[in-house]
Amino acid sequence: MTDISAILTAHREGVLVGISLHGTLDAIRRAEENGISCELIIVLDRPDDITREMFSSLPPGDWRLEEVDWGDQGKARNHAVELATGSHVAFIDGDDLWSENWLVEAWKTCSMDPARTIAHPEVDWFFQENGNLFFHIDQTDPEFDPLMLRFVNCWDALCMAPRKACLEIPFPTRDIGTGFAYEDWQWNCETLERGYIHRVVPDTIHFKRRRKLSQNIHASGRRALVRRTGLFRYDWTPPAGT
Repeated sequence: MTDISAILTAHREGVLVGISLHGTLDAIRRAEENGISCELIIVLDRPDDITREMFSSLPPGDWRLEEVDWGDQGKARNHAVELATGSHVAFIDGDDLWSENWLVEAWKTCSMDPARTIAHPEVDWFFQENGNLFFHIDQTDPEFDPLMLRFVNCWDALCMAPRKACLEIPFPTRDIGTGFAYEDWQWNCETLERGYIHRVVPDTIHFKRRRKLSQNIHASGRRALVRRTGLFRYDWTPPAGT
């Protein structure tokens, strides 16, 4: 079995996706130099011609590309997970970047408890239209309270996780028209409820491009909500061992 399936989803990023693709290949190369087997799964969801063209010269290797017509980030990721053969999956969006050490260090963190660990970078560095830093919190940190998730999303979707977790708990679909979005937030709630542990990987960064018309900004402008999960019940308690 492959160790890591690196999953890149793209739609209309144009030439920017070329930068993300090469950064992803660099991270895969470094992982393989450290004895970690990897494959690349690419899912293009309603791409424009420029974005599609950026993948036309991929060098031979362990990769697979499929095109879908959903217009939904969660569905695109779920489809990629179904195609994956790795024990773990790692997500990257078509205009974002991993630090080159991400796959190596996240694999080390996940390997300490491979069945339950979901790994997140230490820092999300937002750039372009919005320049700021977001520091993830480790679920094992004494200052972490799972009830925080009722009010704020603690972790980004660009994580490394057991493939089994993503099959058991697929990303929900967006439905901004009826007021629901934030599929990553809902997924974080549901995985925590099922006993998965969200860990922070020291000395790793994800560089996230923030565009004026990003999906999160659109959802915020429409005052969309996260769908309620069991964590929102007044009598909810954390699973044993978490």
